[in-house]
Formats: sequence, C-alpha cells, structure tokens
Amino acid sequence: MKKLFTAFLLLFLSGFVSAQKDSTSLEIGLNAIRITNFLGLVDNPAEYEDWNPYMFTAGYNAKRFHMRYGLGYKSVYRVEEPTDANGQSTFDTTSKVIDMRFGIGGQVSLSPKWTFKLGIDYFIANRFTSYEAKFKDLNGELIENVREMNYQERGVAPFLFIQYNVAKRVSLGTELLWRMSSYTLSDRDLSNGNSAQINKEFAGSKRLVMAPSALFIQVRF
Repeated sequence: MKKLFTAFLLLFLSGFVSAQKDSTSLEIGLNAIRITNFLGLVDNPAEYEDWNPYMFTAGYNAKRFHMRYGLGYKSVYRVEEPTDANGQSTFDTTSKVIDMRFGIGGQVSLSPKWTFKLGIDYFIANRFTSYEAKFKDLNGELIENVREMNYQERGVAPFLFIQYNVAKRVSLGTELLWRMSSYTLSDRDLSNGNSAQINKEFAGSKRLVMAPSALFIQVRF
C-alpha cells in the first residue's frame, strides 16, 4: 500500500512545476448527508463503515492535478445519574471518532458542467469507546466496572470523484472509494472487581468498496 501511495506522489511531483503556470483553485466543501444525519444515521459508531465518514473536504487544483484533505469528527458523552430506577447506579458512556485523509490525483473536465477526479488517499480512522458503571455492593463497597475499546486503522483508498458544476464557483460531488487497510483493536476491562486487568488485542486487514454515500457541496475560490 505504501508503494502505491509513493508512486502517486512521485507522479504528482513530476508535473507540479509545469502545473504552476496554469490557473489554480481552492475548493472547500461540506458533506450534506452528514449535516442532515440522513435516514437517522449514525448513533452507532460501527455504522461508520457503511457510509462516507468525512464531513469536511478541501481541495487544491492546478490544471490536471488535484490534492485534497478530508476530516470527520464526532464526540459524544452521556451520563445516567443515580436514581431509584437504576438502583442508585451511575453509567458513563464516552465515544470519539476521528477520520482523516490526504489524497493526490488528477482531474479531467468532460464538459463545463462535469469534472472527474481520480487518485488515491492515505487515510487514518480512530475509534475510542468507554463504558463505566458505578454502584455499591451489599457491603457498601464502591464497584467500578470500566471497559475501554480503542480501534486504529491505516490504509490507502483509490477514489473516483464525480463533480457537477452548478455554477461558476459552486459544485456538487460524490465519490466511489476502494479502501484497503490494516487495523488494531485493544479491548481492556479495568473493573476494580477484577484481580488483574483483562486486556485483549486484535489485528487484521480490510478490503471495502464504499459506495457513493456522500453529497459534498463545494465552493471554489
């Protein structure tokens, strides 16, 4: 995967000097599907694999060359206060999701209205979830059950971005991604009732074709 990304980087650098002589532009965009939380999406972090995870996008264009950056972020904290209904227990839930990508490639304008961008991204995806329950046992001792899961993914993703130019400086776009990555998952049980910490470690790889599940509204400068 690193060799593939390096090859695209060298291709970009080889033409960058000549491209500087041509007109350039900067594009800033938002994923409208993320903004509207389309179809009740994503209260469950696991669903991020089924939908395009990037909320913000930025691109730099120089003739046929294209660079881009994408970012997605979500942070949720919830606490259930102790009441008679839950046995005077406290439940805390923390969830953080970060997605980031850096991409390079080329672009072709088939007409004044339609532009196709083809390239490759290097991306990272981090997921952290923590569950904590606090209550007192029959002896009045405070029991704290804590579980933390930390997921880290790295990889490359060839992309095809289809852009429709609504006006001179406004466009709509969506993309098809082919994600190839490796990941690690750490699952830790830090409950004080355990005689020792219980740690589980997992590793694996993924191959995923991500359908066009984004609608980027972009402004060009």
